[in-house]
Amino acid sequence: MRPLSLPSTIAAFGNHSKDIMYIFEVRPVYRFRYISPSLDEHIGVGTVEASYADPSDCFDRIHPDDLEILMSKISGNCNYDEPFLQRWRTNDGTYIWFEEYTTPIYENGEIVAVQGVIRNMNAAKAKQQELEQLCQRDTLTGLYNRHAFDCLIEEMISSEAIPLGVLTLDLNDLKRVNDRFGHIAGDALLQQTALCLSRFSQEAFRLGGDEFVIVCQGYTEQQCRHLLEQLRSEFLKHDLSIAVGFAYDEATTDVVTVFQKADQAMYSEKQRTKSLVGLN
Repeated sequence: MRPLSLPSTIAAFGNHSKDIMYIFEVRPVYRFRYISPSLDEHIGVGTVEASYADPSDCFDRIHPDDLEILMSKISGNCNYDEPFLQRWRTNDGTYIWFEEYTTPIYENGEIVAVQGVIRNMNAAKAKQQELEQLCQRDTLTGLYNRHAFDCLIEEMISSEAIPLGVLTLDLNDLKRVNDRFGHIAGDALLQQTALCLSRFSQEAFRLGGDEFVIVCQGYTEQQCRHLLEQLRSEFLKHDLSIAVGFAYDEATTDVVTVFQKADQAMYSEKQRTKSLVGLN
């Protein structure tokens, strides 16, 4: 099926635009009335022709998680004043982010078509994700930072209860190293500690100073205790003096309470270590 005729000014503008422009008829049948040639530049050669021939091609190309967005646009169950962010599959199988502004067309109170302008946002989205990652990473150690930990707490509050283990860790020697050898040596100690943690967990956080935490989502208590022993062995291997606390709950969304229990256990271990050092 070929596109229907359009006013020459619309076709001329759309045919020379880098953004994607389209008109999609919903009634009486699904079909594209117009698609700008730039769609081929973003998705792949032949996409325009395929979409005219089979309007369902766009339904097959949209990311499964974004299908609801597509359906809401053609049904009218959405806010057309807001842009739509969605991912479409290219001919080589990768997905690209697009931002779309859509306008519905009504006849006799029924939506009969939608028209839109779509802009490739892949580079901007990648930059945004990079910045979000930077905002959640500690610049010195590369571990997740306090902001990321707070975000995890908020995320888990609205989630289903799961088995949860928390390990809190505190360097015993950081102040002494800083005072005696300077902050460069102290930073190296923090980085070495972070390297040990990252070898055994992808959910390790530096909360600030010499405080670290590992969150074990979905772990059994036995798995958590095994991780704890692995860490203690690793610290011993690298001559790191670290107080560790551990707490576990079989089903919870309350990271804060489990963290507080682990933190208290860590503090008790730290006090015992200080007492032993004092005896020596």
